[in-house]
Amino acid sequence: MAHDASEANRRYGMVIDLDKCTGCQACSVACKMENDVDLGVFRCRVYRMGPVGEFPDKLEMFYFPNMCMQCEHPSCIEVCPTKATYKTEDGVVLVAASRCFGCQYCIWACPYEARTLNPNTKTVEKCTLCIHKLKKGEQPACAYTCTTGCRVAGDMNDPDSKISQVLAANEDRQYRIHPEFGNNPSVIYLVPRKGAETLCTSIGRS
Repeated sequence: MAHDASEANRRYGMVIDLDKCTGCQACSVACKMENDVDLGVFRCRVYRMGPVGEFPDKLEMFYFPNMCMQCEHPSCIEVCPTKATYKTEDGVVLVAASRCFGCQYCIWACPYEARTLNPNTKTVEKCTLCIHKLKKGEQPACAYTCTTGCRVAGDMNDPDSKISQVLAANEDRQYRIHPEFGNNPSVIYLVPRKGAETLCTSIGRS
């Protein structure tokens, strides 16, 4: 099937501003509703980091949304014996449920704990970045629902896209978690401006 040049040059990703996340879990709920995710299965989770330190001046806490990092070099694809996990031309990592038999190799290989085994279907599930919405020019359900606008998704190769503009305005805060693994995630975090010096070490940033 032929693809136009613009699609081949896209790289979809997401930026998440940790200064804006309040831990409301609206993104997790929206994800489940949009993608009809079974009970007990999560494609998007939000963790509370902290609190640690002493009140009031040295107290640290922030919320950390975790999801598939849509890696440029995905470990999950390398270990999948049936090629159920694959990457689209625009950079989104997906799972073909019809080819997945639940061996869980990809779950073990993922350094971001972003995959889960559906106990009902016995297949692996993960965030799809709502690619069906991105292709229509819409935001993923999690980003659309976010009450503070901490999430922005789009084409990182398009300098005029909103995600590119957000990244350009926050070059000093960008961080891809666990760079030591060499996966080069397409989900980029904007680290808290202050009050998280100790906690940032827990997501691999010193």
